[in-house]
Amino acid sequence: MIGKRRVLRTSVVGLLLFSFSLFSVLHLERIERWVLERFMVLRPNALITNLWESPSMDLNVDLYMFNWTNSEHINDPKVKPRFEEFGPYRFKETMQKLNVVWHEENSTVSYMRRSRFDFDEAASAGRLTDPMVAPNLLIVGIYQKMLSWSPMLRTVMLMMLNLYGKETTMVRPAGDWMFDGFDTALLKMSKMVPTNLMPELNFPYEKIGYAYPRNGSMEIYGHHNVHTGRQDFDKLGQIARWRYNNVTASSPRCRLKGSAGEFHPIPLVKGRNISYFLPDLCRELEVDYAGTTVFEGVQAYVYRGSARNMANGTDNPQNSCYCQENCREVRSGLLNISSCWYGAPVFASYPHFYQADPYYVDQVDGMKPDKDRHELVVILEPKTGMTLEIKARIMASLLVDPQPSGIYRKSRRTFFPLIWADYHVRITPDLLSYVKLMPIMEIVGKMLWKKHLMQKIEINTMDTRTAPEQMKGLEESPLLIGLQYVPAAIKEGARTSPS
Repeated sequence: MIGKRRVLRTSVVGLLLFSFSLFSVLHLERIERWVLERFMVLRPNALITNLWESPSMDLNVDLYMFNWTNSEHINDPKVKPRFEEFGPYRFKETMQKLNVVWHEENSTVSYMRRSRFDFDEAASAGRLTDPMVAPNLLIVGIYQKMLSWSPMLRTVMLMMLNLYGKETTMVRPAGDWMFDGFDTALLKMSKMVPTNLMPELNFPYEKIGYAYPRNGSMEIYGHHNVHTGRQDFDKLGQIARWRYNNVTASSPRCRLKGSAGEFHPIPLVKGRNISYFLPDLCRELEVDYAGTTVFEGVQAYVYRGSARNMANGTDNPQNSCYCQENCREVRSGLLNISSCWYGAPVFASYPHFYQADPYYVDQVDGMKPDKDRHELVVILEPKTGMTLEIKARIMASLLVDPQPSGIYRKSRRTFFPLIWADYHVRITPDLLSYVKLMPIMEIVGKMLWKKHLMQKIEINTMDTRTAPEQMKGLEESPLLIGLQYVPAAIKEGARTSPS
């Protein structure tokens, strides 16, 4: 009789464990998502939040400058502008999120971003004192803005340009063109004009420069508001508002979209693209899914920038809303970001016009598009969406367009390459160890889930009068390894026995 009871009890417990295992298999995705939410949702003082506020990443920024070597032929439309690339000028970026404010009512968090760029002379191929020749960025920008001014205002500005704006080129040290910035007589003069008289002349900074005033400034990147993932886990790390709005001033018809940099909707899906919101471009940039790889022992997804991402609104309708009002659509390969650069005709592309219409490479001498050096590549861990490595390559070009009354009236219409940046982000060994621990964390989470479920299971079919010594054979059963069972009668006796 005792043997039959043991078989019955063992069968019941085995059936329960089999049912739990089947439940785990059928609901594995739900369990994994529960575990991820426990670890990944942004909350005050959480481990992931501390990593998010002060990213533990090795972030190097290599800047490459283009020196205009035949600027003396600017007024000869038969001569192609020729450029020589200088660099890299390597800077180490230290990023922080400051003024962090949590908004529980809509599950978002706000912050200001500040980056510090320190020049790494030993890892650089150029010096900050290298002289660089480029078109007069300020004059080109003013002539572009003048197109929308009244005739009287244009006349006043032309008089000022005849005094302070005759230089077709600017020659400055590389450091000035990058983070240091520099002033000009025209810029100083414009500051003397009251803003209420000529608001068109208002320029927000006292210097100009390709990367000025990004070094140590919070203002340039603006106020960010992102989703924490608490209310909707699929929105974790996605931009909600930038500069207190859900659209940008430069593209009011395009709603803000994309990752603010650290997280993506997880788990990542094979074949589905990812996107980033880039403050420097005031817009979203999509990156295409390209396959899988193994990164330092971690299974990962690879994403690569394609020609489609930089296409105009005709070739890629997804980009059409970014070109509006006075925006002029150009051949695919360049994104018009003029409205993001205070009206100056600045365009973004991959370096050396990589993957762009061949028209751009043929316009100038010195461009050498190269997949290995100029392709945009992102590698992410698929379950957490965490960044393992990024090679983000972006170039800025200036459109010099002949104007009847301008200093470039005899020049050829040209997109002048100015500077390109290679952002290389790689996860640090300590943070990579954290990512490698995620499977263990999932196991722990599943154990917690199992404990949570097993607490609800009441085994009523067992004989509560069975003595402890009669349970010995049952407890040693392979089916019960790891499961501690105490008969209800024994538990009741333990509660009522004197201490």
